[in-house]
Amino acid sequence: MEKTSEDSVLQTVIQYTKQGWPVKISNLPVSVKPFFKHRHEISYQDGLVFRGDRVVIPSSLRRMLTEKLHVGHPGIEASLRLARSNIFWPGMNDQIKNRIQECETCAKFAASQTKPPMKSHPIPVYPFQLVSMDVFFQVYQGKQRKFLVTVDHYSDYFEIDILKDLTPSSVIQACKRNFACHGTPQRVISDNGSNFVNEEMVQFSKQWDFKHSTSAPYHQQANGKAEAAVKIAKHLIKKTAESGQDLWLALQLWRNTPNNIGSSQASRLFSRGTRCAIPMPGTNLVPSVVENVPEAILKNRQKIIYDYDKHSRRLPELDIGSPVYVQLRPESSKVWTPGIVKNRLGDRSYMVEVEGTSYRRDTVNVKPRKEPVAPLVTIQDCLPSTSTATTFVTVPDCTQPGLPSPVIPTMGFSGPAALTTVVEPQRSDVSQQLLSTPSTSATSNSASPRAARPKRQTRIPSKFKDFIVAMK
Repeated sequence: MEKTSEDSVLQTVIQYTKQGWPVKISNLPVSVKPFFKHRHEISYQDGLVFRGDRVVIPSSLRRMLTEKLHVGHPGIEASLRLARSNIFWPGMNDQIKNRIQECETCAKFAASQTKPPMKSHPIPVYPFQLVSMDVFFQVYQGKQRKFLVTVDHYSDYFEIDILKDLTPSSVIQACKRNFACHGTPQRVISDNGSNFVNEEMVQFSKQWDFKHSTSAPYHQQANGKAEAAVKIAKHLIKKTAESGQDLWLALQLWRNTPNNIGSSQASRLFSRGTRCAIPMPGTNLVPSVVENVPEAILKNRQKIIYDYDKHSRRLPELDIGSPVYVQLRPESSKVWTPGIVKNRLGDRSYMVEVEGTSYRRDTVNVKPRKEPVAPLVTIQDCLPSTSTATTFVTVPDCTQPGLPSPVIPTMGFSGPAALTTVVEPQRSDVSQQLLSTPSTSATSNSASPRAARPKRQTRIPSKFKDFIVAMK
């Protein structure tokens, strides 16, 4: 109550509430204009101003209450719900949102971002034009072994190689065997593991003339084709080991099984099926090119993208040098750490610097950071001191008899010129005489007479054109 009595803007609002609001918002001081659209909800009781059943907070208490709403870091929505049910001031929602967005504690423990819309690789037009690779561990024949999977994007055909170790030379030797059998691809996609990102792999890609692309760390979705093949390979290894069956026989059957594209992996790669334990007609073993494979891949991919994008949202692009929050190890910890964008490596890959160390992360693990700004400057800070007395001039309204006359505040300025500068009501000739000096009023009346308003043209409706109608 004490702070309300010291707030010049709320005292002006109280006077308007008691004596009536002007018809036009232009007749109000700048500081009171934000309350105009709520004027029918504003009331005054026991020295407090209310909007409905919510207390209107003086400007001197708003920052303190914003901090109290944020106790416990409940988040933006919870803080807004608490505020909207109890208190009000113009611009309250934005001030609360800005404060919480600047909170480092909230940002550090914020939830992970929603996945962005799916972005798929280009569709190949022939077998082994585009391949993906990945390594995985799995128990096979009683030992934990290391495997390399190489999958073709055109046919979905994948090779499984058992590696003696994860050194670059072992991976490259397996690649040479596969490329010698199926041809050198134009592009190879892998993750950022040390067995793929090294000088030996760079030299191998130059010698064999293919482009090697890598996905961002901790974002396996960018190498989704290989991840899907790894999943299938693991299931085959585990299930055949459990049932005592032959892994390579099971793999042969899988390669002859048609999938969502409408044909088998072997028929798309070799243009024929391969003889296996299941009897098949001889026509399936005769070479015959499977037609319209890229179109079938596109149709199947569109269905997948449609379902995937239902629960996605587009993430903002980040500029080099902009402040961000980054998840350094999203697989083990979802904590966000402040950083700076140092470089953009692709459409969805950034190099972020955190405490002098650079990290490559996908856009889903990087989000914009809002830096703290200077303290809020309210309208009262730009107006005269609240210690100056506010004078109210009652202006009679000659055009609306019976309504209470509004109160025009002078905000402590003295003299007729000050009154004219702060408020310029144009409601009647009487108000003009009250708010201007005699000389100014006479000059304005004689120099710039008010222009007549244009009259509306009245026309007879066409259905009455055969009748004589008297026009008044």
